[in-house]
Amino acid sequence: MASSSLWPSIYQVMKRHPMAVVASIALHVVLVVMLSLSLSSSKIPEQPKPQASTVKAVVVDAKKVDDELNRRKQAEQQRVQQALERQKRLEEEKKRQAALKKEAEQKRRAEIKRKKEAEQKRRAEAERKRKEEAKRLALLEAEKKQKEEARKKKLAEEAEKKRLAEEAEKKRLAEEAEKKRLAEEAEKKRLAEEAEKKRLAAEAERKRKEEEARQKRFAEEAEKRRLAEEAELKRRLAEEERREAEHNRMLNSLRLQYVKLIEQKVESKWLRPTALDPDQSCEVFVRQTALGDVISVNLNECSSDVAFKNSIERAVWAASPLPPPPNPEVFDNEIHFTFRPRS
Repeated sequence: MASSSLWPSIYQVMKRHPMAVVASIALHVVLVVMLSLSLSSSKIPEQPKPQASTVKAVVVDAKKVDDELNRRKQAEQQRVQQALERQKRLEEEKKRQAALKKEAEQKRRAEIKRKKEAEQKRRAEAERKRKEEAKRLALLEAEKKQKEEARKKKLAEEAEKKRLAEEAEKKRLAEEAEKKRLAEEAEKKRLAEEAEKKRLAAEAERKRKEEEARQKRFAEEAEKRRLAEEAELKRRLAEEERREAEHNRMLNSLRLQYVKLIEQKVESKWLRPTALDPDQSCEVFVRQTALGDVISVNLNECSSDVAFKNSIERAVWAASPLPPPPNPEVFDNEIHFTFRPRS
């Protein structure tokens, strides 16, 4: 994922700085040619030396070349990353300037809007005063007219009061008769309501008892369901624990099988030194990538035989990429096993 996202960025840097990229590539080519000529021109002194030592010297020189190339590659990647960061800062500055420009435009428009609203407010205030003056004059005219109407109304009210007083007396007598009749009907209604209340109370008591019985029955059924659900939950948990234990046993078996496959491949790449004690062994710690490529090799609890140690380390590197796991769940970036020579 990191590699796929880096290439578009590298392409942009190549497009903006072609001369720098060409110079970097030329420098790498010259370095590789010089190292190749140096290796090809070097001669091994004709001295009786074990073959294993010669192989070790070549491996060390190749490792130095790889280290130098890696260092150059990392320096080039760092320059590319710095160029990308400069481009990012320039884009951020453009965004900031655009934001400042937008903010200034918004302030200008707000000031125009404020002035427009102030003018509208001034005109509205003038219109309001004009309407208030017209309203005041209309009120004075209405007040004069109202006083005349009030005088006429007072005379009419006095005549109306006299007529209403006569009608009120007649109405009072009729109301007293109606009150007496309503009192008799209210008494009859009260007695009927008391009887209805007694009937409703008895009906409510009966319903209450029925509801209590129903609630008790529901509670018993709910308790039965709860107990059944608890039993089912316990059964499911036990089944889940059994399956998990079985899965863990299977993973442990596959993990042992996975380590054994790696150990067998390393053993197949191992070249036995000329002089070897059959009782020697080494604890091997290997770090690998997700694709099985070996990253590092460490040896612990190993004999002091340098040739034996070097042969094991070369065998681990030669076995890269390591075998894939039989199940992705047992994959581990760090692998540990004990290497013992074949008898």
